[in-house]
This record gives sequence, structure tokens and C-alpha cells, in this order.
Amino acid sequence: MTHSRQQRRIRARSLLVLLPIFLVHIARPAQAFLPPALPTSPAFPCSFPLYAKSKKKNKTRDSTISVNRVAYRNYEIVDTIEAGISLVGTEVKSIRNGKLNLRDGYIRPTKDGRSCILYNVHIGKHSQAGAFFQHEETRPRALLVHKAEARKFLQQTEQQGMTIVPLKAYYNDKNRVKLQIALCRGKNVRDKRATIKERDAKREERRIIKSFRV
Repeated sequence: MTHSRQQRRIRARSLLVLLPIFLVHIARPAQAFLPPALPTSPAFPCSFPLYAKSKKKNKTRDSTISVNRVAYRNYEIVDTIEAGISLVGTEVKSIRNGKLNLRDGYIRPTKDGRSCILYNVHIGKHSQAGAFFQHEETRPRALLVHKAEARKFLQQTEQQGMTIVPLKAYYNDKNRVKLQIALCRGKNVRDKRATIKERDAKREERRIIKSFRV
């Protein structure tokens, strides 16, 4: 009996000691149990920092494949349109590798005026294709133009003696190969000299501006 009485006394004393602490915790407001607020600053007016996701800037890819600079020198451009081009698989792969040359290319409308054909444009052979699957490098290729445009080109080439040449090859928004073709009038020697003189003057002007740029 004596031992049990001592145990009860010890329990009662421990309850008397712990009871005030328990009552203090119950009386505290609910905000006291929340974590302390983070310090604010002018850069972060709110009580918690904001972490913005870093966005990588997409580099603008140059869509130009090839430019026919000789056409700008030898011809006076009257009108330009965009045209698709009929290609085979190895030609597409070679163009994506940069094996396209428009320097000696020209275009002729068909006799019925329904379409146009691209001649003498060099597309190099694909290096990873077999000989059986290779294409002819300078084969005639059909252009995808409207009948009205082809008929208009046919009339102007036959009646006025104009020439149709490819100016530029590029990728469009759908990543397809497109050609910018132009209806041109040939320049005489005087016009060619004036063009060369104007080009040299612009080049010298750009050089001077670049040298004095701060």
C-alpha cells in the first residue's frame, strides 16, 4: 500500500507541473502555431518570394537557302511572285544540306500556259543515298504556280521579250521550300555599270558608318 501511494503522489505532482503548460498552449491564438513571416523588401513587397520561370529566347533561324545575286545585277526586276517547287526525296535532303545553286537558273512557261518549268538549277547529289536513288542534278523541275500567273508570264515573255529567273530560295512558315521568281527585263551595259557603281557606293557608305560608330 505504501508503494502504491507514493506512485500516485508522484503522478499527481507531475500533473500539477504539466497542467499550467498545457493551459498556456490552449490559450495561445491559432496564428502562433503558423511559421514566422518572411521579411519583406522593396524588391519583394509580398511576404513570400516569387520565383519566375526563366524563358529561353528562341533564336531566329535564317530561312534563306540561296540567293541569285547575278540576277539582281543583270536584270531589272518588274514583278515577283512566290512559287512552290516539285522535288524528290534526295533533292530535299540535299537542299537542307545547302547544295542548291540558282546562279544559272531560268524559267519558261509551258506552251499551253498552265504551268512553269524551272531549268538549269543545280541541286547536288545526296551523299548518303545510293546511285539508284540519286536524282539528276540539273533536271527540269515543275513549279507550283496558278494558271493565271503562268498565262500572264507566257504572254509577257512572248510579246515583250522578258525573262523569268529565280531570285531566292527559302523556307516558309511550314518549313517547305519556296522560290521567289521574278519577271525581269535585261539591262544594257550602261545600266549594269550604274548598278555596280551604286553597289560600291553603298558598300563604302556602310564601311564609313561602321568605322565611326561609337
